[in-house]
Amino acid sequence: MNINLGNKKYALIYLIIICLFSLSFLQYDDYLSPLFEIGMLILIFVIGSFSLYYYTQNEDNLHKVAFIIILLFGITCVFLTPINDVSDEQEHFVRSEILSTGQLSTTYIPIPNTSESGYQTINSIIIFCENAGANVFNTDVDDAKIDYTPNYFNSAFSQNPFYSYLPQAIGIVLAKLLDLNAIWMLWLGRLFNLLVYAGIISLAIRKSPILKFQLLIVSILPLAIYQAASMSVDGMFSAFAILAFAYFLYFYKTPKIKWIDLAIFYGAIILSGILKSPFLALSLLIFLIPNNHFESKLQNIVSKLAILPTLGIGIGWSSYATSVLSNSWRGDFFITKHVNATEQINYLASNPGFAFERFLNVFSESPVIADRLFYFSNDVRDYSSTLLSALYTLSFIAFSIIYPLEEKFEIKTRIKGLLIGLLIYIGVIAVQYLTWSSVGATSVINGVFARYFMPLLIFVPFIINADILNYDKEELSLLFLTVFLSFIGGMLMLTTAVKY
Repeated sequence: MNINLGNKKYALIYLIIICLFSLSFLQYDDYLSPLFEIGMLILIFVIGSFSLYYYTQNEDNLHKVAFIIILLFGITCVFLTPINDVSDEQEHFVRSEILSTGQLSTTYIPIPNTSESGYQTINSIIIFCENAGANVFNTDVDDAKIDYTPNYFNSAFSQNPFYSYLPQAIGIVLAKLLDLNAIWMLWLGRLFNLLVYAGIISLAIRKSPILKFQLLIVSILPLAIYQAASMSVDGMFSAFAILAFAYFLYFYKTPKIKWIDLAIFYGAIILSGILKSPFLALSLLIFLIPNNHFESKLQNIVSKLAILPTLGIGIGWSSYATSVLSNSWRGDFFITKHVNATEQINYLASNPGFAFERFLNVFSESPVIADRLFYFSNDVRDYSSTLLSALYTLSFIAFSIIYPLEEKFEIKTRIKGLLIGLLIYIGVIAVQYLTWSSVGATSVINGVFARYFMPLLIFVPFIINADILNYDKEELSLLFLTVFLSFIGGMLMLTTAVKY
């Protein structure tokens, strides 16, 4: 490759950073597989260096750059992340396998010869659930063929819509048709989920006429790639939310908006909002569009009134989801922990001082949420890095302030964007508090994880950008891309140190 000295400099910076990150993870290391870790470091360096080179050759095609970066690092996650090690991946895996049989919805049934209820799947899925957290080197279940014997699991995310599991189900169907070893149901399910995330993000960046580089940086958040390269639906919800924001940016710069684009905008919001209801508030972005960008007064009115059916669909699904949420291990948990949304609302209404304190906690606890940007897995298998979380937060804030916007948004537009972002942020925490915390709980972030806020990062540069430095934009872009690629490499080395 004909890479000039400047590009080699950034590859060297990338290597130094990922090596420093790797050294910081020695506390997690058991030193049992140093060759594997050295091999992973080399692989991550090669992938990152190629990504930087590819960017220099495709600076005008950032949607292609995003697709390649997400795919290269994501495929590494697909095979590196241990069995069912992502948060709630067991349930997502069960639901995906059920969908692969053609069942669009789930059936909660009594488990034979027990007093419990659950969801019917196949024995291979249950075996993987029992080996959650194990990598392929310390278990032999990955060598077995698919066992179709009926078996049962107590949870299957019945509250989630079927479309969020279509990519994973396609991967499972392919593994079954090709008669592959059982592990390929997991790997191909993850891979197809990753492909959908990369495709939607690529479409979003291509559609947006401005903030393309900012969309790229947000889409390669390590936690986003980690979730997208799993059986989880969190990658899909995040991708649709970013797509909706990209269409807002398109509307903001387009003098004549087309009906089909409005339909895609609201469709993306609905698909995202059904999975995470507070993101239905993205529909309010329509009020930030200049009125003269609509084709007609009728289109202007209809586009704003469309918020009502959008909210109606989202609220209707939320009502259904809440009704079936207890059809899992959560039912016993809610009873034991005294979790009840209606009682929680009544308690807050009866104790306004307590309610006000909880509202303030939404903001005072934000550092804890930021710390969870590098919080991976769940339960007894969790691992995290406060160092990476702190450095990433500082880096992203610096990027949001310094990296220039092509469009100089008015202050009132930014303020409106801030209010919409805060509404979503508060909404996510409020929903979790009502549906997950004990009545009268003092903590508002119990069960709140950074992955619920991934798309909100795009609001940050939109709101706080100051463009305060004289800069060489090409150098600045390469520097920030190098830094943020280093964080993805850091995530992979953290997984390697903890899990291998």
